[in-house]
Amino acid sequence: MPARLTLLFTLALLLPTAAQADALLRFVDSEGEQSEILVKGPYARMDMVNGGGGGTGFMLFNAGDRSLYIVDQTNRSYMRFDEQVIDAQMQAMEQMIADLRAQIQQLPAEARAEMEAQLGLGVETGPVEVETRATGREQEIGGLRCEEKEIIVGGRVQNVACVAGPGELGLSLRDFDTLNALMGRLFDLSRRALDAGGPMAQAMSSSVMPPLDGVPLEVRDLRDGVSTRLAGISTDTLSPEFFRIPQNYREQEAF
Repeated sequence: MPARLTLLFTLALLLPTAAQADALLRFVDSEGEQSEILVKGPYARMDMVNGGGGGTGFMLFNAGDRSLYIVDQTNRSYMRFDEQVIDAQMQAMEQMIADLRAQIQQLPAEARAEMEAQLGLGVETGPVEVETRATGREQEIGGLRCEEKEIIVGGRVQNVACVAGPGELGLSLRDFDTLNALMGRLFDLSRRALDAGGPMAQAMSSSVMPPLDGVPLEVRDLRDGVSTRLAGISTDTLSPEFFRIPQNYREQEAF
């Protein structure tokens, strides 16, 4: 981690000369959960936050070939995350649902209906549509201007984000493009499940984040009221080691 983390509202961050080759963005939500995204050229690293337990691992992304890896620091392992993994997860969930349905069929009608309602097995769901919509409103957060965008999932506004461009943040265009490529790759993988419909689509729709063509200074979840803000940013040089899988980590099969 860089020795110096510049606060978001520091004046030096706004100077054109502040745009360097690397970037570290630190986010914090209204419940105190923190996470970071690091960028170095075509490479990005994003913390994976596990509820109240904090970060237990991270994702590594290469914008050159769009490869994405999940690195588990607890188990000292890593796994490639791609379309094949999503397909395998969908198949596993479909099999689990089929097994549950078979078990529930053995119950009396009233108990069966109650279990289906609790588990959401009685409703067949189709593809989940996700889109963004600019509201035309602008805000100032931490002294920076941002454009408000709504994230619409299944026809309902799920999140409201306020997005800033690279110039406002002092980011290089290369870092900005890598960030956008990472978000695009994650959304493409989510889209595979969302388009298929079913329980996997419903599960992923709760946390899907489409590309916003910018860096969100704040994202508000309208369902639970939790907001996440960009709390700090640094353009100090980052060690290449941040973007490598440790040599003593073992590769893990998806299933």
